[in-house]
Amino acid sequence: MDGMSHSRRLRQKIRLARQRLDSVAVALWTHPSLREIYPEFLFRNHAVIRASVPLMETAALFCQARMSSDPLAAAMFRYFTHHIPEEMHHDDWVLEDLEILGVGRQNVLARIPPPSVAALVGAQYYWIRHFHPVALLGFIAVLEGTPPDVEYFERTADRAAIPRAAFSNLLRHGRLDPRHRDDLDHALDALPLTEDHHALLGISAFQTIHLLTRVAEEVLESLTNAK
Repeated sequence: MDGMSHSRRLRQKIRLARQRLDSVAVALWTHPSLREIYPEFLFRNHAVIRASVPLMETAALFCQARMSSDPLAAAMFRYFTHHIPEEMHHDDWVLEDLEILGVGRQNVLARIPPPSVAALVGAQYYWIRHFHPVALLGFIAVLEGTPPDVEYFERTADRAAIPRAAFSNLLRHGRLDPRHRDDLDHALDALPLTEDHHALLGISAFQTIHLLTRVAEEVLESLTNAK
């Protein structure tokens, strides 16, 4: 892949791997019972988003610890310390959406997060602690790489008779994530990545796609399980 930028290499891998995730997403957002399953989507969405800042804080700590001998860690530390404040309290947006739908935040926080989310997030902690924090950039590239289409989700909310205010998390990320995606791509392109780093980025991205797909499938299954 000589001549291809780091970010393009990663984005190409993600595009090739996310077909099933995209299909499940279409099934979710066009589901005739979206109004009934949307609170379950928000619960699982919150379970993922609440881990974003703690993951980056952990990665930053491990980068800081190895900065003196690892040029990649030093460059990544700068990215994380810049991006962490931008992601603070985004989990509260999801809790606010749920409150609009009549689901109190204490009820959300009292629920045990599903194993699929624990596996999704837990894999990142493992790689950060036991191999290299660069793995987390594969996770972030998937989560922020396809920003929500604001107009699409406004129409979806209207079609499902869900207040647009209860879509605030998606609509806000639709406006923020294009810049965050571009910031990550610029950061990736400036990093001194080796082939081993690229391999880990790809593995992390594939694992993230696989488990996000499972999380979305469980939302669809929740309607059947509730009957």
